[in-house]
Amino acid sequence: MRISSLPQDENRTLLWLALWIALSCNLATLWTAWPSGVAVDYAVFWRAVNGQSDVYAHVSQPFVYPPTALIWFQPLKLVSLWTGFILWSLLSVGLFWAATARLYGMAAAGLAIVSPAILLALVPGQTSLLAAAGLFLAFSSPPLWRGFFLGAVFTFKPQLVALAPLFLLFDRDLKAALAMAATVGCVVLLATLIFGLSAWSQWLTVLPHFQQVIIDRGFTISAASPAAIAPLIGLPRLPAAILGSCIALWILARSRGAPPAVMAASVATASLLSAPYALKYDFVAIAPLMSAAILGRSGRSALAGCVAYTATLGPLCLAASAYVNSWRKGDLRARDLQTTI
Repeated sequence: MRISSLPQDENRTLLWLALWIALSCNLATLWTAWPSGVAVDYAVFWRAVNGQSDVYAHVSQPFVYPPTALIWFQPLKLVSLWTGFILWSLLSVGLFWAATARLYGMAAAGLAIVSPAILLALVPGQTSLLAAAGLFLAFSSPPLWRGFFLGAVFTFKPQLVALAPLFLLFDRDLKAALAMAATVGCVVLLATLIFGLSAWSQWLTVLPHFQQVIIDRGFTISAASPAAIAPLIGLPRLPAAILGSCIALWILARSRGAPPAVMAASVATASLLSAPYALKYDFVAIAPLMSAAILGRSGRSALAGCVAYTATLGPLCLAASAYVNSWRKGDLRARDLQTTI
């Protein structure tokens, strides 16, 4: 079955529902985050490479990315804060759009770009759009390039592709697995040579401080992974992490032979389910496949896609994404996603 540019009648209701939810959530995001939330995360990246003596200082807005991420942020030295934020935003949207259209087709890309997760990432200047673009490029590229892109994403957004090596090995994609390992190893070595071994210990010490900042400032309401949201609802973190990891392994077990478009979303869903920390803006990596489900599937698959597309229900969105990702190989092929609006 090929996804048509105009969904069948049974999909139109879900499509309009998804668009209504997206519009409502995006308006709510602008209402609550504008202007105080604009560029807050980007400013942290910019300050980290523009003269701050202690990158991992225990401040109110700490830098918590691994030292490897500092390598990718070095170009921010060339621009002022607000000029850089504008360029960062344009680059993020442009690369996300191009990579999404390449892997999922224009129709899915058009619906995905208005998903609430996109604005959640765009307003603070998060790295999620760039990381998702790298993930999509990985699964629309030959094995060596696939490993390179996955390795690059791992060095600045590890929670999005943490389980990628397992997926590659399970799918017997050894070239990509080796290329990913080599990429990560090279970037780790380079970061160590540039910033020193002490940067790694400083990074590890700032993580508990960051977790407390998240709790104190109420950001756990935006938690995406089971382990991240458990403390918010009074549950222990470890059982939630185990549950998320078990679902992630179930996705892995069903992934062999899946088309690249499904594999990319499966890697992101499984990795986020098992992550100790992830927020709703990371759902940008599953929005395109959920858009494809809304446009081209029917029944429970389309409904689950609509739930995950909203990016508002935390781990429930990941559970819905897991259901969509579990489609059998014959249910959704790569060519089904290649279409135009």
